[in-house]
Amino acid sequence: MARQIETDSEKDLDELRERVRAFCDKAGYELSPQADNILGDIVHMKELFGDYYCSCQTQRLPETVCVCQPVRNGLVDMMESCFCGLILQKLSAES
Repeated sequence: MARQIETDSEKDLDELRERVRAFCDKAGYELSPQADNILGDIVHMKELFGDYYCSCQTQRLPETVCVCQPVRNGLVDMMESCFCGLILQKLSAES
């Protein structure tokens, strides 16, 4: 039984990583070097609450499912990262 839970968590982690990576590629962002830890926290939120809720948000709403609405609305462009630090603004080559 424990092996099945581990397998489900690994599948969820892969699914979420692909979803976030696709968003980053499309939006011109990059994943944090700590992405695996942060993604693991978000997968844990799914285990507890049923969806990939951002672990730094207090409310469990559709708007707080990763990739959350503030990020989709340009938060990373303004703050250089999302609230939880998963998604980062790409550094330019000239920096």
